[in-house]
Amino acid sequence: MQKSRIIAVSVYNSNLTYWLNKPKSMFSSIILSLPLILLASLTSYAQQTVSGKVEDKTHAIISGAVVKLENPSLNSILETTAKEDGSFLFLQITPGDYKITASSPNYQNKSFEIRVAPRANVTVDLELDLGSNVSEVVEVKDQVPFDETKSISLAIANPDTIKALPPARRTNLPDLVATIMPGAIASHDNFIHFRGNELSLNTAVNGVTFIDNPHQYFAAGIPPDVIQSFNVLTGGFPAEYGNRFGGIVDAVTRSGFDADNHGSITFSSGNFLRNNIDAEFGGHTKKFGYYFYAAGTESLRFINPPQPKELHSFGKGLRTFAQFDYKPTSTDTFRLLLINSGSNFEIPNTIEDQANGRDLFQRSREQTAILTYEKNISSKSLLVTSLYERLTSNRLLPSSDPISVQASGLRNNITLGLRSDYTYFANSSNTIKTGLELTLYRLREDFQFDPRDNDDLPEAFNFRGRKTGGNLAFYFQDKIRFTQRLTANLGFRYDQYSIVTSENSFSPRINLSYTVKPQSTTIFFSYNRLFAPSPIENLLLSTQLAEVGPPKPVKSNLFELGVSQIIKNRLIVQIKSFLRNDDRSYELTELANVRYFLPSVFNRGKAFGLETSVQLPEITRLGLSAYFNYTAQRAFQYGEVIGGFSDEMPSSEPDAKNQRMSAIFDQIHTATAGLMWREKHSGFTANMTFEYGSGTPFPGNPRLPQHFVVNLYTAIDVFKRDTSKLSLQFNIENLTNRVYAISKESEFTPLQFSSPRYFSSTLKFQF
Repeated sequence: MQKSRIIAVSVYNSNLTYWLNKPKSMFSSIILSLPLILLASLTSYAQQTVSGKVEDKTHAIISGAVVKLENPSLNSILETTAKEDGSFLFLQITPGDYKITASSPNYQNKSFEIRVAPRANVTVDLELDLGSNVSEVVEVKDQVPFDETKSISLAIANPDTIKALPPARRTNLPDLVATIMPGAIASHDNFIHFRGNELSLNTAVNGVTFIDNPHQYFAAGIPPDVIQSFNVLTGGFPAEYGNRFGGIVDAVTRSGFDADNHGSITFSSGNFLRNNIDAEFGGHTKKFGYYFYAAGTESLRFINPPQPKELHSFGKGLRTFAQFDYKPTSTDTFRLLLINSGSNFEIPNTIEDQANGRDLFQRSREQTAILTYEKNISSKSLLVTSLYERLTSNRLLPSSDPISVQASGLRNNITLGLRSDYTYFANSSNTIKTGLELTLYRLREDFQFDPRDNDDLPEAFNFRGRKTGGNLAFYFQDKIRFTQRLTANLGFRYDQYSIVTSENSFSPRINLSYTVKPQSTTIFFSYNRLFAPSPIENLLLSTQLAEVGPPKPVKSNLFELGVSQIIKNRLIVQIKSFLRNDDRSYELTELANVRYFLPSVFNRGKAFGLETSVQLPEITRLGLSAYFNYTAQRAFQYGEVIGGFSDEMPSSEPDAKNQRMSAIFDQIHTATAGLMWREKHSGFTANMTFEYGSGTPFPGNPRLPQHFVVNLYTAIDVFKRDTSKLSLQFNIENLTNRVYAISKESEFTPLQFSSPRYFSSTLKFQF
């Protein structure tokens, strides 16, 4: 069976200006256009909080202590006073790295370094020693756990690691995420898989999630450069998360209040026409902030080709982003976020396709609007209500040759949603959060197909589908610190889904952590019941062509057990194991090798594995930092297709639904590593990364060959002034020119190959 996957569709929009008249030249006609969408949207943007209690060594309360929260990179200093019970609370914190300091008369001051992830509720207990604070004694410990109940399967993006990557490597989230997350497996059609899950990534932009699958093949999506901070969850999901559960990318975008009237322009060029240009600028007044970003990219290898040498594989994309922030009072915040993106690219050919003159072409467009209102109802409660919209479209243009399979299609999807979250901080040990989400989907699909002389393909047909449906979700969760050692995030979620089928699910979430030694050793356990609605990409066409019924939502049980250890207050080591059982298992099947993907469902699925990650935050004195990720896992699917499109007839075998097969992304061993050195005076950095994969299944053979790839990135500041800086970056990707076969979906589709050696250089001017 042909196995394939679709990830994020984008919408055709006349407001998005494209440079199509000169298909091999991007820079001749870049137009920095911003979409003028006026749709109200209120989202969870600054739900990050920092709370805790100030005590002495005997756990006696220290009321009136002054607590400061400092972020040097944002030039931000917040201050509060501990209450009578010793508790303190900072609301609406921007994600990032902070130093928190507590001081009180007759006590020595104490500080910790903490990292605040998107939508994290960080709890820090500050124990002060008796003594005079005139001669300040500061104890700094690295990486206090950011959120104990999430960190079992949480990776927070290191901004320095991301900035070290070449622009072409960070043009889309899937490629970027694959460099930092344990167990990320590169598969067919540039897709990334996590933990045996075909539909891997679910992107939350400022708290709002969309059911569309994010991927450059179908939409450029949110530009990684506009993200202030993001983390990736692959397990231990609190009840507030829904829709997709391979990996949740929880991103918070940049704000003009953080940019402080500064911007940058970046030019990047490399072999294989891998050219990029982007510009950004942000600033603010006392109450109003603004941030703008635009970027264009092009490449001769936009999509992985079906042979080592690319044929008919040129593509280019344009993305624009704007965010406006307004703070009329100290307790009210409004934000409007606008994203407009698109890509035009050729469908890669085999040698035979090229000889036949096949020239299939695809266009993708996307518009997203989010307007945010946040209200601090009191010093202990926060209300965030969200309205959002997304328009996505994907157009397949037919080939002009007389031999190849003739296929063309247009898909337009509209998503409208309302989300409201209420958070109540009962005390320093108890945070309650509840929310409601209503989502409306309008699907429009048209598709024409003609197999021509290919007798083994479906007969010619024309399809026109129209459908409207939606999803209702409600959740409740309570983060409780039973003791200083035991923390739990307990909750439940209810989903009612209806498009081509109607189903509901009650999903309990239990996430526990036990601290064996404060700020050193933590043990994690979680059980999550998950409900994943059917993909909306080509859902109507898949239902029309189905032999056994429409695709249905997947329900899963996910168990995890892990331990986190901080060595010498610096080296962070995590070991995690997981077991996932799926009632039904998603698969995306390619129709007739034209890169048109239709959702289908297997009888069930199973995945299990062991993940290890080691992080060494930068040693300031040496300028060194490093990371290492390794995953051993297996992923299986069972039985025949029981829903959606399949190119195989249902089996009459009595035990067909229990037959086990390795998933196409079942790579047993996966590893990534990186080492960075920074010389603080000159600004010179050198970063070397390593990627290893043991190979994915190959129909008719055990496995594709293993691969090992080395990348080298260097950068230096040419000059640096108070408000401006000019930087140069030189990159070599796939240093040894190891071109390897990534994946083969089935016996009916060709192999797909990785990228060769890339050379690129980048010039960035910051002002």
